[in-house]
Amino acid sequence: MPGILLSKDDYNHLKDLINTYESATKDSITQSYISWLKGKLKKAKVVAVYDIHLIDVVTLNTSVRFKNLSTNEVKEYLIVHPRIECLSLGRLSVLSDLGVALIGHKKGDLVNIRKVNGLNYKVQVLDIHPTSQEWIKRLEERC
Repeated sequence: MPGILLSKDDYNHLKDLINTYESATKDSITQSYISWLKGKLKKAKVVAVYDIHLIDVVTLNTSVRFKNLSTNEVKEYLIVHPRIECLSLGRLSVLSDLGVALIGHKKGDLVNIRKVNGLNYKVQVLDIHPTSQEWIKRLEERC
């Protein structure tokens, strides 16, 4: 997985998330996403928070617009902590097939998505927009 970039803050948040959910859940689907995310963390290039914002990279709390190359459907989600996921409001957990796959990729990247049911598809990252920490804190307060 060359080219995966993570800010030091995201790397630490994701490690903490893995530690929390790995011991707290017996759900095999979540465990498989945790395993996948652990593999991505091992291969990621970790950069300073300042540097990551100079490049369009999918991080926690960024909005990402992408195109499914099989269906040509375009979607946009905010990549968030699992506790504030709400697909109907456009918030996608980083511990989902799509969330794990997209994290660390840059604008223009082609990303393989591995579904739990064995189906795979490819998306292209079209746009990435950071979100303010204040807005994320308000979302967390409402959950």
